[in-house]
Amino acid sequence: MVLFDDSETSPVLTETTRVVHGLRVPMRDGVELSLDLVRPDLPGPLPVVLVRTPYDKVSSRDGELYVKLAQRGYITAFNDCRGRFNSDGVFRPQADEADDGYDTVEWIAAQEWCDGNVGMCGGSYGGQTQWYAASRRPPHLKAIVPFCSPPSSLWRNEPIFGGCWLVGTAEWAVAMGARSWQLLNPLTMLSEHQPYFDTLPLAAVPGAAGVSSPWWDEMMEHPVRDDFWKRREYEHPEDLAVLNITGWWDMNFPGAPLNFEAMRAGPSAAKQQLVIGPWPHVVNTSRELNGVDFGEEAVIPLYDHVIRFFDRWLKGVGNGIEDEKPVHVFVTGANQWWAEDDWPLPGTEEVPYYFRAEGGLSPEQPGIEPPDSYRYDPAEPGLRAWSLHDGPVDDGPATPRKDAVYYTSEPLTAPLDVVGWVTCRLWASSSALDTDWHVRLTDVHPDGSARFLCRGALRARFRHSFDEPELLEPGKPTLFEFTMDGTGVRFLPGHRIRVEVSSSAFNRYDRNTNSGADNPFTDDTIVVADQQIHHEAGLASAVVLPVVRR
Repeated sequence: MVLFDDSETSPVLTETTRVVHGLRVPMRDGVELSLDLVRPDLPGPLPVVLVRTPYDKVSSRDGELYVKLAQRGYITAFNDCRGRFNSDGVFRPQADEADDGYDTVEWIAAQEWCDGNVGMCGGSYGGQTQWYAASRRPPHLKAIVPFCSPPSSLWRNEPIFGGCWLVGTAEWAVAMGARSWQLLNPLTMLSEHQPYFDTLPLAAVPGAAGVSSPWWDEMMEHPVRDDFWKRREYEHPEDLAVLNITGWWDMNFPGAPLNFEAMRAGPSAAKQQLVIGPWPHVVNTSRELNGVDFGEEAVIPLYDHVIRFFDRWLKGVGNGIEDEKPVHVFVTGANQWWAEDDWPLPGTEEVPYYFRAEGGLSPEQPGIEPPDSYRYDPAEPGLRAWSLHDGPVDDGPATPRKDAVYYTSEPLTAPLDVVGWVTCRLWASSSALDTDWHVRLTDVHPDGSARFLCRGALRARFRHSFDEPELLEPGKPTLFEFTMDGTGVRFLPGHRIRVEVSSSAFNRYDRNTNSGADNPFTDDTIVVADQQIHHEAGLASAVVLPVVRR
């Protein structure tokens, strides 16, 4: 079945383009941002697709998608974010992108070479800049295509997930410098453990690499979701066409489906699309990831689909894209694309798999069973190196850890499709005033490999609210409910489902020192914690799987 039909893509109109360098775009506060254009050799005015990036606009210009757009009659505009490369001002992550994005869109729309229809495109932070601009509702912004965008809240994914800090943000601070890259090859960033990650407290990590970062220092002063963070959240506009694209192992995964859900709840529901593939943070480049081959359907004509989307919403081409299924998800194991009516998938059933005695995992609730115990020492956090490019890594070689417990199902006798949001209901107790809970879901193959699917995290003090932390009563069994983001997998017969519970996911996330300090970002007091995971009647820990019966 063909789910991505490129037969309606607009034809190539010209292969001749020219670059216009160094346009200056005035912001409302007088700061000027630098903008380059790639203009097709066609009479204007034309629709414009804008890319706003902190990663050097020049390096984006020859991207395959933007070349294709120019050939099909779009001007592509590339904008350095405030304080980056050729733009004036001071870079403060997320803080200025909403107003700057609005001003840039409307400045473009007022130029004689623009026909008044502006779209935006880009990935990662360049996906985030689209949402910030859209949140201010510029009248001429008609469509956006965010690849791998983080979600609205900076406490939902990066730099903070469940109260735990993404350590790689420190390497980002080191690599970005004040205005330009401080790495010979930025593509190597977030791919291996850096010695300065081991520094405590967290606030001192960039300094250990010899870097001074004012915006990092400012963030370290805000250990709860206060107004500093809330001002950096974006709102979803009422009327905008959006094509959200991500991969199951994208470090920003929840952004795309969360933003899709938010926009589907509004008046522009018919203009929303979601694509989730078997990809990491860099999407649609290979059918194989971490030694797992997802088949010939894993790589799709994605850029042609993007062009069709812009054709419809910037040029007004009646290609019928809005009449197609809005959700496309790749289900691993089955190695199939599914075209669906919505996300979460209609008819999804939430099925708890309960932690059981002797490491069992079962849909059957537990009876009288003793808890499992382990000790977490922040000085020895059980390093599991994380890479931006990781996907279904094999957790098998990393197990068993002394500072973790594992729960594994019996081999399945029939296929089980699990597609959607995964959550954890964890009954646990700690000897400490504060600690972290990290949970990983894996697909255990008959050969013993345990292929990573998704993970969740929660700093115990934030179990009720990220705004108002509450320390633990040591030794008291407490319920912790938190997201594990999502997955799309068919567990095949003979495979088993495994859940790992620990108190550290270092080096992906910072270590909780367990001290209960008011600001854990600036505290280096180490407290060893004795942890218990409960699974008995009334204290039944479980991972809740989104099961789809097809």
